[in-house]
Amino acid sequence: MSQLVLEKGISRNFFRNMFQNLQYGPYFLLGSLVFFVALVTVITLMFSTRQVTKGYVLNRLGAERQTLIKENEQKEMEISKVRSLQHIQNSSKVQRMKRPDQLVYVQVLGDTAIASK
Repeated sequence: MSQLVLEKGISRNFFRNMFQNLQYGPYFLLGSLVFFVALVTVITLMFSTRQVTKGYVLNRLGAERQTLIKENEQKEMEISKVRSLQHIQNSSKVQRMKRPDQLVYVQVLGDTAIASK
């Protein structure tokens, strides 16, 4: 009786045969050396790029900090101007106030005092 043997896909012997026939010569050595040097170079560049971009970010944040400090100083100057006696005297709220000697207190029925002009 004859038997039929079916294999799924590529057999493992195919890969084994392919690598057994491969000869490691000077070109393979040179190619693998170039490949690994390129791989190490790419990895080194990736990590050094991270460090360089951190420096740029720090410089940008330092410049941003300086502008915020300048803005804060300007706001402090505006606040000190608003708190100054001259500004308070010239404000409209103070201008509407009456001097105490211009007020007359009137006694009304009861214990409350009412001020009038």
